[in-house]
This record gives sequence, C-alpha cells and structure tokens, in this order.
Amino acid sequence: MVTDVKRYVISCPVCQLIKPSQRKQAGLMVPIKPMRPWEYTGVDFVGPLPRTQMSAVRSATAQVAASNFLSEIFARHGAATYLISDRGTPFVSNLFEHVVAALGTEHQLTTAYHPQTNATERVNRTLKTAIRAYVEDKHTSWDKYLLQICFSLRTAWHESTGQSPAMLLYGRELDTPLDLITQPNSAGVDEPEVPYHENLRASLKNAHDHARAALSASHTKKKRYYDKKRRTISYAVDDLVRVKTHPKSDAGANFTAKLAPVYDGPFRVSKKLSSVNYRLSNVDTGEDAGVFHVVNLLLFHSRETAMPKITPPLGVCGFPPKMLSLSPSKFSLINHWHGVHTSHNLHALIPAGFSPFIFE
Repeated sequence: MVTDVKRYVISCPVCQLIKPSQRKQAGLMVPIKPMRPWEYTGVDFVGPLPRTQMSAVRSATAQVAASNFLSEIFARHGAATYLISDRGTPFVSNLFEHVVAALGTEHQLTTAYHPQTNATERVNRTLKTAIRAYVEDKHTSWDKYLLQICFSLRTAWHESTGQSPAMLLYGRELDTPLDLITQPNSAGVDEPEVPYHENLRASLKNAHDHARAALSASHTKKKRYYDKKRRTISYAVDDLVRVKTHPKSDAGANFTAKLAPVYDGPFRVSKKLSSVNYRLSNVDTGEDAGVFHVVNLLLFHSRETAMPKITPPLGVCGFPPKMLSLSPSKFSLINHWHGVHTSHNLHALIPAGFSPFIFE
C-alpha cells in the first residue's frame, strides 16, 4: 500500500511540471582538451551595447557573423578544426553553416540553456568586466578601449595553460613599453647560430607541451571540484523526461515567470548523443524537440507505468465481492474476499436520516 501511494504521488503530472527539484544538479564535467592553437574556436556576440561611432557591428546577423568569421579568424589564423557556438539565429542560419562547411570546419552547437560548453562565454565575462572598469559613465565610448583590453588579455598569464595566449600563438611574449625600457638593448649582440625558424619551432613545441600538461592538470582539478556538486544520471532511449523551462515575464500579456511551470513535457528520449547530451522528440507527433544537457532534464513518471493495474479478486464461487447493509441502526460494510469476512462500522460516516441501502 505504501509503495502504491508513493508511486501515485510521484506520478502526478501537475506536480512534476510545477515543483522545482531539490536534488543536486545532474551531469559531470566533460572538459574539452585542445591539442594545438585554434583547434577549437569559440564564437559569440556580446551585447546589445550602446551605439558607437567606431567598428562595432550594428546587428548580429548571419551575414555579419559569416563575414567576421572569414576576415577575423580564417584570414588571420587559418581554418579551425572545430567551431563552437550557441544556437543563436546567426549561427544556425544556412549562410553561416555553408561558410563553415566550405572551410572544412566542424560546427558544434551548445545545448539549449547550457552556455558552459562554450569557453568564449567565460572570456566575454572577463571582457565585459574590463570594459566596465574603463568606461565609468561614458557608456557610448566603450569600444575605444577594446584594443588595449584585448592586448592585456593576450599578454596576461592564464592559470589553465600556465602561459599567455601570445606565447602559445607566436612562441614569444609581446613586448610592452615597460619591457622596452627594462630590457637591455640587443643592438650589437651576435646572432645565434641556430636559425630563427628552428628556434621558433622549438620554442612553440615547448610552450605547447607545457600548456597541454597544465591544461590536463587544470581540468582534473576543476572536474574534481565541479563533480562534488553534481550527480551522475543516465537516460535510455524511449524514456520520458521533463525539460526545465526558462520563461520571461511579459506584462503586456499578463504573464509572470514566477508563476509559470518550472518544467515542460513530457518528451521522449530519441537518441543519446553523449554521457550528458540527449536528443528529445515530441511524445504526440514524434517531431524533433532539440538537444538538451542533463542539467535541464528530469525523469517524467507516467501514471500508466507507475501504478499497477488492480483487478478485484473473485469469491469462492467465482462471484465478485459484495457489500451489504445489515440494519438501519448499525450501517455496516461486509466484504467477501475469497470467503474472508470483514466488517467496518460506517455509522459515523453516513449523514443522519440517510436510508440504508444495498450494494451488489
């Protein structure tokens, strides 16, 4: 009985979509491990920001995204092996996909409402913090400081790699005005016997080897702390799940996000893409519903599968159990289950003046 009650309660469809989960978030960390510069390239737009008179783009369109990808990334650093972006309209357009495919780059999209996959999101946070520190109250001149801020980011030591981006890309640190003042003048110094290109190749190899080791150690450390607050979960194909919603309030439509359902569903798992990503489909139509990270999924308990079908037992002679009224003074319920007789006094439950009757 207790088990049946628990199953009935947890399979309530309204409660499953309305009540938030109190469990640890699902999904362990799956770090991306690049082996060389520009192997994985992340792109994203920052904004909207106040309009300026300089080179910031006016709108985040597919044409702008494709043009900047060609001019700022491909023309300067070559074709990336993998390109990571969110599912914004510019990045899922036919134009952008055609440009990326023509370069031989594999486009990998992040799952809905899980931006952690794209490391560019973290860089953007650092970038916006730096811009905020520079502009103060001059919000329409924010892009005047972009070049200086980017130079600082490129020459700064990064904890994950143990080196600066400039060293990993060029095999040397970029000189700052302070470096030119403090470093000795190299005029008149004999040139090294080893050719420059061999020196550069050796320097880059050492830098990349060091970065790979540092990244591996960093990933291990971060994963250990990250996984402490996470739990392992796995869904099978055809499982029913609910998807966490992210509604926005709309005063014009009298809609308040705080009163909206926390989950939507149920949806059916149509394919397991990785240990943390699943493709879902609509239960009724079978149409593709998108790819989601397990952090946004919870198992949906169907009442049809949670509750066992109960068939009333038959009596000794094959007849169903009967409930009989014995007398007006003492209204009793008599059950016959395979010859077993039980009686329950229902006098207190029947309103005064209610006529006795017989259930057959």
